[in-house]
Amino acid sequence: MNEFFANWYELTYFEGFSDTMYENGLYIPIGFCMVLIPIVVLTLYYYAVNSRRFNKWWQWLLLVIIICAINFGIAFGVSYNGIYDVFGTADVGFPLVPSCVGFAFINVLWTFIISFVWSMIIKWGSTQCRRTPF
Repeated sequence: MNEFFANWYELTYFEGFSDTMYENGLYIPIGFCMVLIPIVVLTLYYYAVNSRRFNKWWQWLLLVIIICAINFGIAFGVSYNGIYDVFGTADVGFPLVPSCVGFAFINVLWTFIISFVWSMIIKWGSTQCRRTPF
């Protein structure tokens, strides 16, 4: 699984940071959150909420932005704490915080893509939200 998620995240390679993330298996929990959170939340949106009050495109976008923010926090927190635990210090030989922030933004990009694709796949089964986001 680590190899699978590493292929997604290492499209932009951060010297030292990406190697440490891969060697310590930190891509796995972040990758699972990146995939599962949008799938669960959007499935609930389309089939449990499924209300005329919530079928506007901007409400869908707000929900996806919240999902992206949650995944940003998870990616930053897991990567920072995981690398800090490995080295025991924030002085690791590469800029730790900027690398974690850059990695978290990559996670946000993938989260948005997964959210959009998943919405396009499942929206047709919804009675009230099938035209959301468009």
